[in-house]
Amino acid sequence: MKPWNVVVDGTQYEIKAKGGKLVVNGEKKKLKNLMSKKDGMWKIYELPLGPKKAEYYVNTWVGGAKLVMDGRDCATGQPYTPPNLPKWAYIFMVIHLLYIFFLLGGALGVLTAFLGLMATISVSCNNNFSTPVKVLLNIGILVGFAVIDLGIVFAVTGLVGSL
Repeated sequence: MKPWNVVVDGTQYEIKAKGGKLVVNGEKKKLKNLMSKKDGMWKIYELPLGPKKAEYYVNTWVGGAKLVMDGRDCATGQPYTPPNLPKWAYIFMVIHLLYIFFLLGGALGVLTAFLGLMATISVSCNNNFSTPVKVLLNIGILVGFAVIDLGIVFAVTGLVGSL
């Protein structure tokens, strides 16, 4: 992961994420020792940098991290507000999990369900789309993964039947 370079009151800080640690100018800080809170799918750690505090956002569901200082993403400089998963998206997530039981089970079923969950979370949290577009995209994702699951089931059934 690319390091973040932050300037606070004329002091340069280079911050790198390494496993369960943040390395600030070569000094390792364990995340478990930093003040943290949970906000939806984000775990937020407060990182003191001189007189200010940066917030290190870690997505607990899909992965990914952001460093935010004064409401701005340190990587892009753009204003940052953490995306929250809308309540209606949980319906799509449950349906993806049900695919494991009703379509393709086993490791492949879990893999396709996980990929579907990731796609649903990604689309549902994307602020570039309106809510109706997000819902339609999620329906498309459900149908697409159902087709993939059924295709795998029929392919495996055909192979087993020909033996």
